Amino acid sequence: MNKKTILLAIAGFLCFGLNAQTAPKYGHLNSGNLLSLLPEVASADVSLDSYQKILNAKGDSMVAVLKSTYDIYMKQNSEGSLNQNQVKQKEQELQGMQAKLQEYDNDIKQKMMVKRQELLDPVLKRVDEAIKAVGKEGGYSMIFDESTGAMMFSQVTADVGPLVKKKLGL
Repeated sequence: MNKKTILLAIAGFLCFGLNAQTAPKYGHLNSGNLLSLLPEVASADVSLDSYQKILNAKGDSMVAVLKSTYDIYMKQNSEGSLNQNQVKQKEQELQGMQAKLQEYDNDIKQKMMVKRQELLDPVLKRVDEAIKAVGKEGGYSMIFDESTGAMMFSQVTADVGPLVKKKLGL
């Protein structure tokens, strides 16, 4: 063997060895399972449940009034004690009550979403910071969430978008 062949063989082994050492390191976790272990999440769930019960109490009251009004209307209508104008007026009143109930139901959903975000955002921020710290400390290129398939952490990489656009002639 000549020197050139030996040098090429050594260079090849060195490149292979360097590649093996710098291979990307990937990690994964299940954020759903992780969140279920946090006491702050359990506390937030209790708070959300209590808040929802308070909001639902008013809705239950509205449903009771609607049902009572409807029952009275049906009784009066079946007895024939309402004239045509009164029937229309009662039906409009019932439709208005039903619309307010639907509006309140939508309002409850919106308030619950805001409250959930208010309670869980600090927890999610803390978890996100912990994942990023583990990623950096452990030398991970990427960490994936098994429960959603989302990437939770990624090292800073080059944006190849401009190169792909150029390749496509854009």
